[in-house]
Amino acid sequence: MKYIPILWGAPSCWIERFPLFYGVEKHFFQDLGVCPEVAVHHGGPELLQAVRDNRVHVGEIGLPPFLAAFSQGLPARIIGSTFIRSLDHFLVARPGIHSLTALRGRRIGILSRGSCDDYFIRRLLQHREIDPDNEATLVPLGNAYGDSACFASGRIDAGFMVEPALSFGESRGIFHVLARVGDFFPRYQWGGIFAADSWIQHHRDLLTALMAGYRQSVRQMAADPEACIPLGSQRFHVDPAVFRSALNRHLPNMELDARIDLEGLDNCIQIQVALGAISKEIRTEEMIVQF
Repeated sequence: MKYIPILWGAPSCWIERFPLFYGVEKHFFQDLGVCPEVAVHHGGPELLQAVRDNRVHVGEIGLPPFLAAFSQGLPARIIGSTFIRSLDHFLVARPGIHSLTALRGRRIGILSRGSCDDYFIRRLLQHREIDPDNEATLVPLGNAYGDSACFASGRIDAGFMVEPALSFGESRGIFHVLARVGDFFPRYQWGGIFAADSWIQHHRDLLTALMAGYRQSVRQMAADPEACIPLGSQRFHVDPAVFRSALNRHLPNMELDARIDLEGLDNCIQIQVALGAISKEIRTEEMIVQF
């Protein structure tokens, strides 16, 4: 069957991209006439600039930077949720650092300035009365994000890790978990799948097929997680046991229908307003076109 390749922009390459790889391997997308091709831009702001430059038409991103860009006129809308809907991010630290308070004076890795990591670490540090600008050093890692060597070399003392790098580092004793970000944001819509306005207007059939393939992939992952292990191990260059641990960590909270949690999205908006990341509240009906 013929299919149309669709460039899918992403700010990083970790387990949140796995439904795309898995769906392509199983031909869920191709059987519907489309095929996502993942392009990594190493940061939310970098990805959003690619949207403005018309280099990315569909993709996924954490919502804090997307909200800020949308409030400033970004020509894109949210069309669904990633399978990791809530904040299953983990702040980890090198051995010997056992609390958030102990991060005072430390070097903390983030993806990039203005990324979701930047927002979250500021909130967590402020929760412990640590000034993130003067009492800690935030280190943008770019394409080194998620590399455990940053900890082993002493480049950073702490940082956010996502799967499967989290399970890999834990298995090697390189770092340990200090906090789960979701515990600080109990109801929060984290990951969004977006499409450029021009695609929503002119390619609704392709977007419908793309989201149908995405849902099918996620549902199959949940129904038979063991079948995912060989591809996950190969794709992320980790042992099968590491990818199994990574996938199992997310299984209890997986969003199977790409459904946006409207209350969680509203909480996300409220937090960004409180942080000063956006100057006014955004009406969700202006931002969402679900497929």
